[in-house]
Amino acid sequence: MKYSSRIFLYAPFVALLILAALAMIHWWIDASAWSGRLDRANGHDIMPGVKLSFAEKKIAGFPFRLDTVLKNVRVDVSEATGPISWTSENFAMHVLTYGRTQAILESAGRQILSWYDANGTEHRFVFLPGTFRASALFQHGQLARFDSEIRDLDGEDFRAGDAQLHFRSNGSSIDLYFKLNNAHIPGSYAAAHGPDVESLTADASLNRGAILAKLLRGEDVPARALEEWRQNGGQLAVNDLALKRNDRPASVAGTLSLDTAHDLSGTVAGPDFSLRFEGNRIGLTSGLSRS
Repeated sequence: MKYSSRIFLYAPFVALLILAALAMIHWWIDASAWSGRLDRANGHDIMPGVKLSFAEKKIAGFPFRLDTVLKNVRVDVSEATGPISWTSENFAMHVLTYGRTQAILESAGRQILSWYDANGTEHRFVFLPGTFRASALFQHGQLARFDSEIRDLDGEDFRAGDAQLHFRSNGSSIDLYFKLNNAHIPGSYAAAHGPDVESLTADASLNRGAILAKLLRGEDVPARALEEWRQNGGQLAVNDLALKRNDRPASVAGTLSLDTAHDLSGTVAGPDFSLRFEGNRIGLTSGLSRS
């Protein structure tokens, strides 16, 4: 049987058009489904104990990405002493319509973080970021990694040239890494070693990570999951907390736990100084006295 040479000429173009059409159809199906999910979620819980609301939404990214742009976003997370709330004037999430499940997140404009302490007093932190980006990677329906960075964080009191938070789950434990550069830190936990800090890094890990698996899958209330973790021997191992202030580097290590209000509790110590965590305060004992 003989075939026309035209088949070999046109077949690649036809295959390409078919693939493009399938990609477009796939995008419209995914975009429509995602838009509907967002509308249903607006003003309601997106997982137990976490509520999402927004004023406007836009879906873009055709044909290989889902770009979600939200205006005036608010996220409320239940906690032992009261809700923790985060609001942002502008928020965007970018997800590929193929490959691994990973979201790239961006936030811009005025940001407000509010929370309540053990006495029921509300605290508010308002700031503007130069850039605020993050990424979240999911494996088998569970959050496996989260990375975030804020450049030129400008608040009324607290400021930093660079702030980073990294999270990685490896089953039996959860690794955490926090970094601040060129920061002005007037109060709260950092009052003991502020106000001007050249760099502060914390390398830590949570034990008993399996207890938090339901939380990482979005199936449990954050406050309840943390309380179960706390009551079952949950501890935060501070492998290294390094501080550089006034050209004087120092570091501490130790183990912390959570109190009933889910504030850090315990002491980390090193050759130069020690920090005592109690409630929302830190006591400092060292040669790195404030100046």
